[in-house]
Amino acid sequence: MPALLSRPSIWLLLLLLWTACAPSLPFPTRPTASPLPTTTPTALPPPTATPRSPLGAEDNPLVLALPPSRFPAAEQIGHARKLAALLSERSGYRFLAVAPFSYPDLIQALQKGNVHLAALPPFALVKAYQHDAVRAFYASTRQGTASYGAQFIGPSDRFTAYFDPLRQQNTASAPVALEQLRDQKPCWTNPASPAGYLIPFGLLNWYRIPTQEGAFVQSHFDVVRALRLGGICDFGATYVDARLYPPLRESHPFLLDEVIVIWQIPPIIPYDGLFLSAMVPADVAAELQKTIYLLLPLPEGKQVFQALYSMEDLIPVDDLFYVEFRRYLEASGADLDALIATLESRPDR
Repeated sequence: MPALLSRPSIWLLLLLLWTACAPSLPFPTRPTASPLPTTTPTALPPPTATPRSPLGAEDNPLVLALPPSRFPAAEQIGHARKLAALLSERSGYRFLAVAPFSYPDLIQALQKGNVHLAALPPFALVKAYQHDAVRAFYASTRQGTASYGAQFIGPSDRFTAYFDPLRQQNTASAPVALEQLRDQKPCWTNPASPAGYLIPFGLLNWYRIPTQEGAFVQSHFDVVRALRLGGICDFGATYVDARLYPPLRESHPFLLDEVIVIWQIPPIIPYDGLFLSAMVPADVAAELQKTIYLLLPLPEGKQVFQALYSMEDLIPVDDLFYVEFRRYLEASGADLDALIATLESRPDR
């Protein structure tokens, strides 16, 4: 059996998630005492450590985590049981599942190698990397893409556009294009929005372009409205492209000319991803990646990842995929612990 989790009082070990009815291991019996030796040995023999079974063996299973919850639903438990069974059947490794109470608990377990496979949302994955707890494995996708971008926008009569809408690409580097925002007042969406605040603000900090204190106007569409009306802020940030929201276009036919894209942040903001503990050996990681790659096209594989982790599809990625997102989120100075605490009600963007 695997080592006990570091904080057993806050983990619910789901023994029913074993993928088959494995026979219970017998309790060791106390050995019969032998008579004391008649002579004193000159030296004690070195202790012999019991060799640990390879990771994924029957008595040293790989552990996958459910999404953190204090009270996992029976339906979620069923989905986890099915995923553990599928992975066990197709990889040859033994799997069981646990249900952590919170993302901090899950990250700690990944760091110590007590959990080997887990899904993490963007804020939690950055925290996990800070603790060197994980390695990238698979990124989830929406409508065929694994990440999305953001954009700096502003009134066309005040700023120069360094984004070509016809070619859909920037025409200058970020430091050149964004220097015109120095000491200007931004409109942001809300403090937990990656595209509407955290990543744009982090990028400005990274390039040392100071701005005035921003105004949080809640929605991406309100940022666009505020810039068109004027008097609230000088520039703003939204996802790509909030200006195309039909009610905005219907109310303001010339909106795209009045509020321009100053510069576009490439699609570096990820969706949730699957991560392996950094403690998983490379050969086991390679075998698991192949197993999941072959499992995903199957209806049962696609269904279980969708049901358990709300992931439409998955593509293999490496750690480089998350570098820029991590860089700018950390540069924003955001309180990651506070952001992680809001994950249950996090915004879509």
